[in-house]
Amino acid sequence: MSSPHLTQLHTYLNNFANTTLKGSGDSDRHLLSLFAIALASKGKTYVELGVRNGDTVLPLLTAAAVNGGELFSVDIEKTSFKCPKELQKFWHFKKCDSLLFLKKWPKDRKIDFVLVDDWHAYAHVKKELEYLDKYIGPSSIIVLHDLMYGHVAPFYHSDLTLKKGQWAGGGPYRAVAELDPQFWEWATLPWGHGLTFLRKKYSNKYHPV
Repeated sequence: MSSPHLTQLHTYLNNFANTTLKGSGDSDRHLLSLFAIALASKGKTYVELGVRNGDTVLPLLTAAAVNGGELFSVDIEKTSFKCPKELQKFWHFKKCDSLLFLKKWPKDRKIDFVLVDDWHAYAHVKKELEYLDKYIGPSSIIVLHDLMYGHVAPFYHSDLTLKKGQWAGGGPYRAVAELDPQFWEWATLPWGHGLTFLRKKYSNKYHPV
């Protein structure tokens, strides 16, 4: 089976839609958006940094499978996510630090879609973006979760007084806000802690296809 059967796809879609409408998890309102954009990218290589219990794995994995691609999910901790049998050949779970994973990524392999939702400290996210810069082009999409406060408050999480922990140094918002707008563009869906879409405008190595 090269991709999920139509009946299975309908089941997954219903699940994503219901969770988006009724779920209470911090990323639930974004599941349908993640699936739709990952699918529309028609990518072959998907990367997810931060897994936890795997709420966002299935939308990304389903999109990857439909497009005949692969999803690489990375977390420093184990995940309780159980991959459906029909999707197992499309999924690779890597238990390691995301920076180490990106540092070892093949230099000649382009990444089409990335979800960044692991450790949120400014220095960590800034380094992730520096690594990703080498592997993406204008047709690639980077999605970042948690640039905003709370479930519904549409304000960027930008507290520079925090020196330690998840939000140290201004968190992921600062890492994105410091990017040069001449080379990068981004926008945020202002709910569910914010879902930010980041695109590189130009690359010497990769070009739109």
